[in-house]
Amino acid sequence: MPGSSSAGSTPAVAVPPAGAVPRHALRLLGAAVAVIGAGQAIQVAIVPGLIAATGIDAATLGLLVALGVLPFMVGAPLWGRLSDRFGRRPVLLAGLVGAALAHALFAGAADLLAAGRISHGTGLGVMIVSRLIFGVAGSAIYPVGQAWAVDLAGPERRLAAAGALAAGLSVGRLAGPAVALALLMVGPVAPLWGLSAIGAASAVLVMVGLGGAAAAAGRGGAAVAAGRPPRAAEGMMRPFLVVGIGTFAMGMMQFVFGLHAMARLDMAAPAASQLVAIVMAAAAVVMLGIQTLVLPRIGTRPALAARAWAAGLVLLPLSIALGWWGGAWWAFVASAMLTGAGMAVVVAMLFARVTADPRLRGTRAGLLNSAQTAGYAAGSAVGGLYAVGAALPFGLALAALLVAVVGGGGRPPPPGCPPLFPHPPNHPTNPKKNTPQTR
Repeated sequence: MPGSSSAGSTPAVAVPPAGAVPRHALRLLGAAVAVIGAGQAIQVAIVPGLIAATGIDAATLGLLVALGVLPFMVGAPLWGRLSDRFGRRPVLLAGLVGAALAHALFAGAADLLAAGRISHGTGLGVMIVSRLIFGVAGSAIYPVGQAWAVDLAGPERRLAAAGALAAGLSVGRLAGPAVALALLMVGPVAPLWGLSAIGAASAVLVMVGLGGAAAAAGRGGAAVAAGRPPRAAEGMMRPFLVVGIGTFAMGMMQFVFGLHAMARLDMAAPAASQLVAIVMAAAAVVMLGIQTLVLPRIGTRPALAARAWAAGLVLLPLSIALGWWGGAWWAFVASAMLTGAGMAVVVAMLFARVTADPRLRGTRAGLLNSAQTAGYAAGSAVGGLYAVGAALPFGLALAALLVAVVGGGGRPPPPGCPPLFPHPPNHPTNPKKNTPQTR
């Protein structure tokens, strides 16, 4: 079991005494990483106005966005490894500050380009540099935050920690469009300046609210008893594969929903865009509800958690099938809600599995984020096949999810790997159960 000193198990970690870490620390950490979710929503909302203001065409702007995504796949596990070695707080601060500066650099270039004060080539060059900086720095924020959340919550509450951080991401995604709408009244580039300010505010939140005992709990590998850790991917390929396939299907669905609504429901483009906005909001609300209300309650109940895991695996292919059928608007909304529910459960439980070993917590959280990023990128690319044949992307996503269902269920973890669903301290099978619990 995690935290025991028996052979083949995770070594004990020196953490602050019970009650030393403020109970609100997890909520503060979730609020800090909400900048990632807000950024995703704001960047999508400002595309039309940014194109009109700067003269950058849609294809070039799409490449700029992709430049910010690609470094995530490499940077996330590297930042996670650094946090395992040097602690979570300094690495998270570096990511937040770097991302805020990158957004400010992009916004400044866009404003100067819109005003005609710099040439098109110069403005584009600055934007490319800013997106690369964002990709490198921003890739630290979520995986390091995830690892720190588990440090704060403790090994028996890994699901609650995963839910708290994912809820922060969902809140950011829900708040992002409102922030963009308000700042667009100032100007087409104003939401980017707002995003930079949000990143800076998140860094201040971490500096002020997550020091002391919270920082000590997130010391990473520096607080772990001596011992050679296993390789980062040892025994973890199945979890990485399952989460990659799941996010591949989710990315594909997001890409084709508007096109599919136009074809199946005979909708004009503006109406289809409105439906997609409703669909995405519904999925985000469902995910937020599961992350805040369900996951914290099942983390210490292995039997219930196992049933939730199985249900999550089944919901994902069902959501793809319902999305393809899509004969009415409610089918689209229901498909997105099922996808959100399945992903909220599956990703959180896989995260709880891969972060059980504190020696590799940040590294494996980074690898899991890389798998998610790769899955979204592949899903968007496959979604482009909708123009070739409407059934093609749905069929590929459904086949991939069926592989994930088969590969993600049933078999126990290999020897030496922590169980997916940890037993609570007083469970009969827990080797640490040697003293009665007191009230």
